[in-house]
Amino acid sequence: MPIKLTDRQRQLAHHALLFDRPLAHEVAEALQRANLACVENSVASTGLSEFFCGLYLQFSPELQVHFDGDVVALLKRTFPKHRFGDKGLVPEKVLENAASDEDSSFGYSIVLSDDLIRLLWTATRLADAVGRKTSLKDIVAAITLDDQWLGELRRNGVTPRQKLREFRDVLNVIFFATLHAHGGWPKQMQFEMDEKIQPPFVASIKTPSGGFAAMKAANMKLNGKRVAEISWPDRPEVSVPAELQPKNSVEFEFDGPQFGSMEVTIRGVASLGTR
Repeated sequence: MPIKLTDRQRQLAHHALLFDRPLAHEVAEALQRANLACVENSVASTGLSEFFCGLYLQFSPELQVHFDGDVVALLKRTFPKHRFGDKGLVPEKVLENAASDEDSSFGYSIVLSDDLIRLLWTATRLADAVGRKTSLKDIVAAITLDDQWLGELRRNGVTPRQKLREFRDVLNVIFFATLHAHGGWPKQMQFEMDEKIQPPFVASIKTPSGGFAAMKAANMKLNGKRVAEISWPDRPEVSVPAELQPKNSVEFEFDGPQFGSMEVTIRGVASLGTR
């Protein structure tokens, strides 16, 4: 649920972010670009999408290392009027007046959305932990910590370039095992249902596991029924729907080499109370 700050809370946060100078110089400039572009495009406040566009105006090559998608399209939708380089840090009216020798004084209000304040605060906490000012990498890392922030970018066609580990992937696990081809490794295992994990269930097998060699071929039976087969290198990973019982058995057949390996995972959907 979005957090709504009171006027006094917002005032303190603005003051800390703008006058205590926790942001690295270039990140502060990116925020300045976003704030100015909001004013010039009649956008009421600077939110995550607007700030992301400010980051692109400031860090376009670096930002594209971390995100996929058409950021240029997002920029043009959000800020039809925008400027790269030093001119993007100076109000358009000042630039126009400077060219005509007119009075170039100009002021504008800065309005940060509550969500952007929380993002900047989160990024600054990450930077504080390692004793530095808030960098672009801290901002990128902070964005990935909140599904709401990621969701806003995804709705605008922008996604993280790197695969992100989700802890819910751990909570959803009902069975996991690594298997190796040498003779002492068990080929049959049992597990029970966990009432905190609900269907649908999916069984996944992949080879190799960790730094070991790949299995030449392997198959898995669940409760006596063959459900999945893999082979190297043609089909090293497979995921299939699985039907579970209160008590379950899994059996494996595999063809080495001696250090061949594979991983088997069965996942469901963890109930909200376990997250």
